[in-house]
Amino acid sequence: MLNEKLVKFCKDNFKDEKEILEKLNEYKKILISENEKMNLIGRSTLNDFDERHLLDCIQINNYLSDKKKTIMDIGTGAGLPGIILSIIGFHNLHLVEKSPKKSVFLENCKLRLNLNYHVHNISIADLSNMSIDYITARAFAPIEKIISSTKKLISKKTKFILLKGKSYLTELETINAQKYFWQTYSSITSVQSKIIVMGIK
Repeated sequence: MLNEKLVKFCKDNFKDEKEILEKLNEYKKILISENEKMNLIGRSTLNDFDERHLLDCIQINNYLSDKKKTIMDIGTGAGLPGIILSIIGFHNLHLVEKSPKKSVFLENCKLRLNLNYHVHNISIADLSNMSIDYITARAFAPIEKIISSTKKLISKKTKFILLKGKSYLTELETINAQKYFWQTYSSITSVQSKIIVMGIK
């Protein structure tokens, strides 16, 4: 059984919520099983998996305007939020993960769940010459580092959608407000967390 808040979010936002919930549940099983062999997520978060990971990631659907847009999830790790975005219908997805073991996990999930995304087993700083509409990141790096490591990929059309914890204000203090604009939104899973939508002015 999946968390009631997660089920309600899917029913309220997606026409094919039954298929989405089935794939979310299957992904959960795969991730928890593989987490026994490698460190994909913190063991302390397993008891609250649905809300802490699935619902936390799926809420960024509200900040993505078009499922045809190109999205890059950097430092995706276990596929959070990249795999979640694929499950809810985004197709032009690039998941960046420099760990070979985690990249194999991402490829296995793609096959087992019949998903559509590209896995880049490379450091984000080594990627260039790609047209990206949205960059997502969760538990990856401070905002300043996210911007600097993606400088070869971003343009004025690129938006960052970042899932951030209580350090978000400290991180935003390091950002040049004359060059970048941003808005912060409340997370539905934690009063301390924010979703930051950012771009170049």
